[in-house]
Amino acid sequence: MAATIQHPSSATTVFLDQPPSCLEFCPEAPDHFIVGTYLLSENKTEDGEIEQTKIGSIQLWKLDPVSNALSQIQRIAVPYAVFDLHFHPKHKNLFAIASSVGTVSLFEVSANSSAGDDASPSVTQLWTQQVHEDPSIPALFLAWAPEHWFPNTSADGFAVTFSDSRTAVFGTEGDIREEGGLVEWGTFEAKQMIEVWFVALSTPSTTADNQNASKIPFMFTGNDFGSLHTRRFDNIAELDDPNEHISPMLVEHDDRARHHTAGVTAILPLEVPLVGDAPVLLTGSYDEGLRVYHATRRGEVLAEQGLDGGVWRLQLLSTTQVPESADPSHVTTWSFLVLASCMHAGTRLVRVTCSQQDGTSEWGIEVLAKFTEHESMNYASGVWQGTKVGLGEQITMQKRQVYKYIRA
Repeated sequence: MAATIQHPSSATTVFLDQPPSCLEFCPEAPDHFIVGTYLLSENKTEDGEIEQTKIGSIQLWKLDPVSNALSQIQRIAVPYAVFDLHFHPKHKNLFAIASSVGTVSLFEVSANSSAGDDASPSVTQLWTQQVHEDPSIPALFLAWAPEHWFPNTSADGFAVTFSDSRTAVFGTEGDIREEGGLVEWGTFEAKQMIEVWFVALSTPSTTADNQNASKIPFMFTGNDFGSLHTRRFDNIAELDDPNEHISPMLVEHDDRARHHTAGVTAILPLEVPLVGDAPVLLTGSYDEGLRVYHATRRGEVLAEQGLDGGVWRLQLLSTTQVPESADPSHVTTWSFLVLASCMHAGTRLVRVTCSQQDGTSEWGIEVLAKFTEHESMNYASGVWQGTKVGLGEQITMQKRQVYKYIRA
């Protein structure tokens, strides 16, 4: 029986000085979050031509979970639009941004130890690197490499996409904080000049037994034509050529927009083993659909749900696996709680489920809550995790707190 969809109202609303384009809570300072902004200005020249200028900012905000108050702690103005930001998966006080001038910048969130325990953290820029030789080509999205994605376990880096169809991988075998240590390790060109809105890097397991399973490096990209591109790499532990830093590509295929009727704008690899030697993803699209997608050569949609707005971003909040029995003929269920930013339709809280039995899987998508007070486009949503609590209490908090939002 489907649960009643909740329609909560906002507890606090603050209007920013510039439109927000991305947002993430700080893992090391859970009551604080970072917002990236983007402001486009148009001026008419003496010749009558329209000249566009993009500027933005990095903003540190604090949420008081008791009073629901939102307060800006710090604002760093930048001479470009901030299109994307993500915290590092291992060094959780670091985050990187992708910009409209083809650069990536690394920032650090640090505590002010001299000001006492109640002091708010501060943001410091560590470096900026040009990741596209043409500053007129914007960097659209950035994804940090997860553990085991690079053959060298000491390597660190990210993939970044651009508006000219390129996807590039940058990495270092040193400290990611050190300026100048980042090198381009791989470039992946598309056949057509089109925006690549999203890249996801993942290392799904070959079997459900994580202790003995192999980790397979994958790269997924989605472009403005509605195509989802899958690249699978070898999982060798060591490369023969010291000048190579990415494993050889074993499989590459594009679904040629068979399943998305508009641009693919979000890709979330799900934490389930490969199914038929291919991974399972969640995808979001301008066509307003959320899909459970089996990334085979031609692609296959396992479940689909319309969310009433372009699905711009997806965030995994929790994963639950419940094996009913050690006997493989019995049912194993998976449950994923997902937050979706739906552009003109606001925010959705969604539960994605999977039941596996006798080698077959049945997937479902259920909308649990809708927040629709947005008066403009919703490009980012975040969840206040709070302190460590039980899963049931945490989910309740998430449902309640996610709707304390910032909008332009």
